[in-house]
Amino acid sequence: METNISTVQVVLMGLITVFVVLICLIVIIKILGLIMEKVAKKQPVPAAAPAAAAPAPAVSAQNNQQIVAAIAVAIAEEMGTDVSHIRIHSIKRV
Repeated sequence: METNISTVQVVLMGLITVFVVLICLIVIIKILGLIMEKVAKKQPVPAAAPAAAAPAPAVSAQNNQQIVAAIAVAIAEEMGTDVSHIRIHSIKRV
């Protein structure tokens, strides 16, 4: 009978310890959340400056043809057709 009492006692102590630690963690997290909210309210929110568009790099005619050829090959490969069937009318940078 003594074995059963000590086993139950160990189980109860373990459960109590786990739940006490979990409750402490919840309280700590709540307190930190309140502190962070107060800090965030005190700091002014900086206005987002519009990003300046980067100037387009100078592209030579030879380099431009290589880019068009690479795009045509990629499209033809994706579509499963021959490159001669692909016509690229314009290319716009995004």
